[in-house]
Amino acid sequence: MKYFLYALSSLLLLGCGYKSTSDEVARFSSQFSQDEFTLQGPYHWDFQLMGGTQNSLHTLYADSIAYTMKGAVYSTQYTMEKLSFDQVENKWIGRDGEGNVYVLFFKDQTDQSVSIYKHKCKNNGIEEALAFKLPDENATDDHGWNVYTYNQPDAQDLLEIVGTYANADHSLDLTDSLVLLAGSPFTKLSYHAGERRWVGKQNSFYLQLFFKEVSNDPEIFLFVQVYEDLEEAYQVKYQDVSFSPYTKIFP
Repeated sequence: MKYFLYALSSLLLLGCGYKSTSDEVARFSSQFSQDEFTLQGPYHWDFQLMGGTQNSLHTLYADSIAYTMKGAVYSTQYTMEKLSFDQVENKWIGRDGEGNVYVLFFKDQTDQSVSIYKHKCKNNGIEEALAFKLPDENATDDHGWNVYTYNQPDAQDLLEIVGTYANADHSLDLTDSLVLLAGSPFTKLSYHAGERRWVGKQNSFYLQLFFKEVSNDPEIFLFVQVYEDLEEAYQVKYQDVSFSPYTKIFP
């Protein structure tokens, strides 16, 4: 149960935080951008968590965004009313019925997909949202950028790194569903592209892998660690780890 509570707070942007009031909305209203928000429709992203699938759905409207999360681990839903949208930065600010304030950024829009970065303003509400800057394309805070697919709820993250890599200590055979660490198999439990985090299981052991951005270079930088406690693994964040170089040896 302890792990469930941590996973939900960490992965699903939950937790107690600052509640914005109507008076606060009025106080900052002069700083809102009122550009027309034309991106509309249901956009889905599915990801694996503890062996099950979680479905994240943002349904975009001109004046609001309805959010739904469904899955075996956790389900929720709420609607964020639009406070501001700046079409130059593609920055959207909204507030749900409980006073929680969110800022969303959109990029790489196509007919079938859009990348979304979502930040819950837990400390200073609207003031925090207005000050929040466009995240770097490789950002991992707030679980990073994630690709949402239009009206296709089966879209899932797939590990981008495939092949055999090695350093002085061991070799790694990487696929999305299975990673071999020095020949020892770990089956995928979850992969979160925004955090660049892959987690696999073998018996009572858990392999966690973080990677830096993908490139065509034969050398990549990875963090590889085996844990006996799954909760301990998920508590580790991208910004906390030290990366080591690995060289691709096949194919």
